[in-house]
Amino acid sequence: MKMKNLSILMTLLLVSACVPPNDGSGGGGEASFLPFLMLLTFFIFIYFVTIRPQQKRQKEHQTLVESLEKGDEVMTSSGLVGRVESVKDRYVSIKLNENVSINMQKEFISSKLPKGTINSIESQ
Repeated sequence: MKMKNLSILMTLLLVSACVPPNDGSGGGGEASFLPFLMLLTFFIFIYFVTIRPQQKRQKEHQTLVESLEKGDEVMTSSGLVGRVESVKDRYVSIKLNENVSINMQKEFISSKLPKGTINSIESQ
């Protein structure tokens, strides 16, 4: 909700900066760059609020995928929990239980789990 209010405020400031003055002066030298400055400020704000955090998450996920090794306990993006059996170039083999093993792309591993998570789930 706070983000929505902030974006509305930024939009109102941007629109008010683009409206010409009503006093008949026709604008001035220093007022002519104000809309550009407001627009630039708005794009910088959007960059740091939306784009930059997404890039950070992508980098963290890439680090996670590159650090996968045999024996790691992982969760997939579909919610499956298993233990890594082997890691290949783009694929990883995950053992879900004694009889079921699947191969999937590394990109679909959403997180590494602490050691012992699978045993604690099975004992419940």
